[in-house]
Amino acid sequence: MATAVSRDGGEVIALDLSLTDELRRRGYLRDVIRQVQDLRKNSGFDVSDRIVLHVSGIDDLADGFATLASEVLAIEVLTGSGWGEGTALEIDDGRDARAWVAKD
Repeated sequence: MATAVSRDGGEVIALDLSLTDELRRRGYLRDVIRQVQDLRKNSGFDVSDRIVLHVSGIDDLADGFATLASEVLAIEVLTGSGWGEGTALEIDDGRDARAWVAKD
């Protein structure tokens, strides 16, 4: 267990710095949300436009797809290839992940 300790006067704080699989998945999901938001912007969508989102390579994050949909205004998140080549998602673990967005 990795910890960090800080002292200030008579107070001591210790933090557990260990990354669990759940924390990693949450971090990957936040990163996917950010990248899909960038993809929306670069595709010229209005802030309020609803989208259909196809994703591949992130099936292990499926528990967070409701959050993903809510954050990026997707009416649905579908797994598997979308239309065309898609856009590569850069995930820290190096997996091959892609996203496709289309206006609803």
